[in-house]
Amino acid sequence: MVGYRSHLLTSLAELGKTGLGVGNSIGGNDANFVIIPILDSKTGEPSSARANKVYKALAEEHGVVVRYRGNEPGCPGCLRITVGTEEENKAVLDKLTEVLRIIS
Repeated sequence: MVGYRSHLLTSLAELGKTGLGVGNSIGGNDANFVIIPILDSKTGEPSSARANKVYKALAEEHGVVVRYRGNEPGCPGCLRITVGTEEENKAVLDKLTEVLRIIS
């Protein structure tokens, strides 16, 4: 699990460098999930509205379930992604990238 989590975090950090609006992971290092802020494409600030759109698109159009956490204290614009196997993590990253390219 630790290796899968580390790889997921590294991949999300790389995704963050693409300008698609993924912030740095927040939270502890021992959980079976990661929390990432989804950023407003214009301001670069966490956007709960955009995160909610990404969350819905992933679930409704791509069959990928993450959890929306934008309404929780300290988590504006955040999605919670459970760490999975290498294949599951790749699938969520691929779909997340696809959805972020569409949703501004």
